[in-house]
Amino acid sequence: MLIAAVAIVGALLPTVIYVLFVWWLDRYEKEPLWLLALAFFWGAIPAAFLSVVLEIFFDAFVQVVGGDGLLSSLISMSVGAPLIEESAKGLALIALVLIFLREFDDVLDGIIYGALIGFGFALTENLLGYFLPILSSEGMGAGLLNIFLRTVIFGFNHALWTGIVGAAIGYARLSPQPAQRLFVPMVAWAVAVSVHAIHNAGVSLVEQTLCFSFLVSIAVDWGGLLLLLGLAYFVLRKESRWIERGLTEEVRRGYLSAQELALLCSAGRRLWTRWEAWGRGGRRAYRDVGRYYQCATELAFKKQHLRSLGDERGNVAEIRRLRQQLSAFRVVAWPWLWPE
Repeated sequence: MLIAAVAIVGALLPTVIYVLFVWWLDRYEKEPLWLLALAFFWGAIPAAFLSVVLEIFFDAFVQVVGGDGLLSSLISMSVGAPLIEESAKGLALIALVLIFLREFDDVLDGIIYGALIGFGFALTENLLGYFLPILSSEGMGAGLLNIFLRTVIFGFNHALWTGIVGAAIGYARLSPQPAQRLFVPMVAWAVAVSVHAIHNAGVSLVEQTLCFSFLVSIAVDWGGLLLLLGLAYFVLRKESRWIERGLTEEVRRGYLSAQELALLCSAGRRLWTRWEAWGRGGRRAYRDVGRYYQCATELAFKKQHLRSLGDERGNVAEIRRLRQQLSAFRVVAWPWLWPE
């Protein structure tokens, strides 16, 4: 009972913290919670199950051909696992962008969805593939060390690898060139597989390299994570410019005030003002202001899509609908934002 509790808490608690951090990164237009949950679910169950089945067959083939030695183990870990796992997780991203195209706005959305899929996959892999078996067979000390390594030192790995592919799909989403829409995600998938392979090789050859390969894995993993976070920050700055550009026109048309424009362009002011609204009107005020923020941001992003892609899937009609919706949400949110 204690072993199961330690394994579950060790897998679940860091996952919750990391998911909340990634959700916070999406500062301007939060993705639907149900769709984020769907992405997490795909990583945790279908992608994990598919990977296990395919890796069993791959490992069996490698052992038949090469025997049961270090080389076979290295091939399974550094070739089979990265290829299979990144493909299984990437399938969900392709499905999401094809089925829910309207929810994919840019690179940041791809990173968010990719990270959620990765965290779901890591949760299942950690709990069933490592924490429970190691705690049961090697004891609490070895189990806790493994939990620390896989949730702290390498806690973002699967989110990083799938986030790389997600970022590329988000970029392709706004590309008017069909060749880029196909080529960029394929290159990103190859990069994700390569980084995953370097990590697996590094941790597999710890004894043979006197821990040098382990340090290489850490450097590659954390370096990649910092680059991806830097990209997310850059995209957030770009989203702010999209909002400013798209909503400045609404100010000129008389649909918004200059005061509202300044608020909507600042993620920090948005957050602070929304919590002030909570203090004035509770949950209802918080919800009303949030809907107003969301609609204004969607309008600005949809206008960016129109500039980039033209009237793809009815962008003009969607802009018209969002403008009308924003007018209604604005009336409801205004008293909470600037009370008399």
